[in-house]
Amino acid sequence: MSQKELKKLTVPKNLYIEREEKKSGKKPRIIEEPKFQLKRIQKRIANLLSRIETPGFLFCPAKGRSNICNARQHANQAVVHKLDIKTFFASSSKRVYWFFHTVMQCASDIAGILTKLSTLKGHLPTGSPLSPILSYYTYVDMWNAIDKIVHEANCILTVYMDDLTISGSKVSRKLIWQIKEQIYRCGLKYSKEKRYTGKNREITGVIIVNGKLKLPNRQHLKMYKLRGQIQQENQAEKLSKLRQKLQGLEAQARLIQEV
Repeated sequence: MSQKELKKLTVPKNLYIEREEKKSGKKPRIIEEPKFQLKRIQKRIANLLSRIETPGFLFCPAKGRSNICNARQHANQAVVHKLDIKTFFASSSKRVYWFFHTVMQCASDIAGILTKLSTLKGHLPTGSPLSPILSYYTYVDMWNAIDKIVHEANCILTVYMDDLTISGSKVSRKLIWQIKEQIYRCGLKYSKEKRYTGKNREITGVIIVNGKLKLPNRQHLKMYKLRGQIQQENQAEKLSKLRQKLQGLEAQARLIQEV
């Protein structure tokens, strides 16, 4: 691609398709999907970043790891504490520039171009293939600081996108406050805090009962409903989509059973 062609893609005008996504019981959100040429470049950057070896605590985005692997780390721990980071995908363009310029040591003009290719209206676009991995790297200093704090407390940390899970024989309130301090230091906020001290807990969509992993009842219900829809559907295109959804849920169920 020529520099002239590349420069055109740093001006966000008409480079994204914005649409509203609605999910039952949740507020609708705007999906900002890049058009073909920009999406191709974002995929390339994402591919290059995915070649960097990820730390053991990161389970998404990370190759070969899943929500099931994430949950398994905390299956037999006495105390589990969960935190969600609020509006994590709203990573600012300043933070993206900081990553490319300071961490990756790109020249300032190159870091500027990469930032413009990666962001929209000053934040990471929700429909970009690059946003998941870049959302992690834009706060890599925070994640490393939190990992150090948790490790020194002899606890386990896992990160699944914007979900933090900390577990151990003891998870002190002081430890959780130190983690929150790091989150606030980077201009972020947490939400949906939850603490488990019993034998039953839910982590990244997986139910844990007495150390054993199980599929949530809502997933069983989804599969039941999908099977009913498949039996009644006549249109080939819709039928194919329904079968794909069911296959995905059944594959997840098999993985949990194998653990």
